[in-house]
Amino acid sequence: MTFDLSLYQLRTFRAVARLGSFTKAARSLGYAQSSVTSHIRALEARVGIQLVHRLPRGVRLTSAGEIFHDYSAKIFHVVDEMTSALNPVGETEGRASIGASALLLESRVGSLIRDCRYRYPRVRVSPRQLAISKVWEAVREGEVDLALVHGDFWPPEVLTGGLTLEQLPPLEVAPVGSVAITRADNVASALAGVRVLAVDPDCDSHQVLVTALRELYGIDPPVIEVGSLGGARELALNGYGIAMLPVETLRSPEEGSGLEVIAGLPRALLAVHALWAGRDSAMSAVAVVCDVAARIGREQAVQMA
Repeated sequence: MTFDLSLYQLRTFRAVARLGSFTKAARSLGYAQSSVTSHIRALEARVGIQLVHRLPRGVRLTSAGEIFHDYSAKIFHVVDEMTSALNPVGETEGRASIGASALLLESRVGSLIRDCRYRYPRVRVSPRQLAISKVWEAVREGEVDLALVHGDFWPPEVLTGGLTLEQLPPLEVAPVGSVAITRADNVASALAGVRVLAVDPDCDSHQVLVTALRELYGIDPPVIEVGSLGGARELALNGYGIAMLPVETLRSPEEGSGLEVIAGLPRALLAVHALWAGRDSAMSAVAVVCDVAARIGREQAVQMA
């Protein structure tokens, strides 16, 4: 008996086996859930046996499914060998979905995509913004392959859930406001009615700003969540508030951006990490994207020094 199996169906099966859910597999692969269900049913029809148990919450492989999973892994190993043999220069290819906290999405991810396109033209990077508190879950559930996150918000599950955490070059943020504030004759008076704009509520940098305003000027400012770097920049430009923004995204005064660093208020150096479920290969798409992210952080740190 010969099975006529499709690689895309086997890839779907492996995602279902890894994530234990049709829904999570569909999200990871970028398919509709109905497509995942159809792929699994087609495989079961081809082999003539049930491969997964449908449970109230998720799925579990049957004994036959476990055997099928082992052999599908061997099939993909042979496919990888064939790809390497046909690609003697060893050019990395594949897709890597990247989640990033709001501050990093603009300060690092844009450069990362451009650099990957130049260095690894066959690697496709798909970015999305994630709240810091949701990063570890998104990686664990297979929603993204790799996450770039700043700060030290790490629940215990990150260190005990089989995820890999790699430190990258840090991100410096500085207090930024409109020219009307930074060049006011009396800065304390200009700051009296401002709001602190929080790009990500899980980031501690805006609390540094709140504490400094309270201790230096006796101001207890309201904190407004804005959700994006662009939103914070726009509101600060219009004098609505002040924000802690990445130094590497700020223009020089000569370029006339309308925003300047506020003298006398502290800056902060935020830790940056890459989080993923593990590297299958030193030259996998996820691995090279992580390496490019580290290189970009180092280059930008040198430029700002």
